[in-house]
Amino acid sequence: ARAPRTCRRHVWERTATETYCARCSTRRNDATARRGRNNRKRGTTDELAVARLLGGEKVGPLGHPWDVEVPGYLRVQCKRLDRWPSLAKVIEWLDAIPAGPELRAVTLADTPGGGVRTRRLIVMDLDEYARWHGRTE
Repeated sequence: ARAPRTCRRHVWERTATETYCARCSTRRNDATARRGRNNRKRGTTDELAVARLLGGEKVGPLGHPWDVEVPGYLRVQCKRLDRWPSLAKVIEWLDAIPAGPELRAVTLADTPGGGVRTRRLIVMDLDEYARWHGRTE
């Protein structure tokens, strides 16, 4: 048996006690919606900051596995998280970017509190980096 289809975009209607979708009757969770909106804003702001730092262009909304591209040189997946991910997860994100003539990288930014400056790290494959910048012998 196939699960019933859900809406692509909900049409919210509010009653005195709850908010629900007029099409599929899904109840809205305001806390989840707010968290999703804040995380999306935080992620797109981070993509723009990385693009400006690297001199590239932000291509995140295009649906590629990378968010920033420096044409002919580098493709970067940007992640802004509340805690550092495992190395296996970083490798998974790095491998999601198709191999090509450009370098592949993942940038990580933590989300500190209390006005502390954001710390950003960049992770690259050493063999690819050496192909571009290593010694030629």
